[in-house]
Amino acid sequence: MIRPGELRERVVVEEPTRSTTALGESQLTWGTFASRWASVEGVSSRESLQYGQQQVDVTHKVRMRYLPGLSHDMRLVWRGRILDVVSVLEYGNRSEHVLVCQEQAA
Repeated sequence: MIRPGELRERVVVEEPTRSTTALGESQLTWGTFASRWASVEGVSSRESLQYGQQQVDVTHKVRMRYLPGLSHDMRLVWRGRILDVVSVLEYGNRSEHVLVCQEQAA
């Protein structure tokens, strides 16, 4: 169970949308899915290996209250930084999500 005082960071959950330009090209855009309070923590390399993500450099672990419809295709915007969701884990009988994320290089 997450205590309210632990959720100190505001994150925006964005979902991808495909659209077609006037020239007929497919274009990926991002739109806001939800805005949530969360706990954002950096992840050490040891924790990264525990998650079994050897091919992906996991950089952050984000905890938030359960959000219906959340998937690994989404991304988070936190403090102007973009975190791609690598994995979505559910805990506490759908009361909490833990997201394993990789920060995009600037």
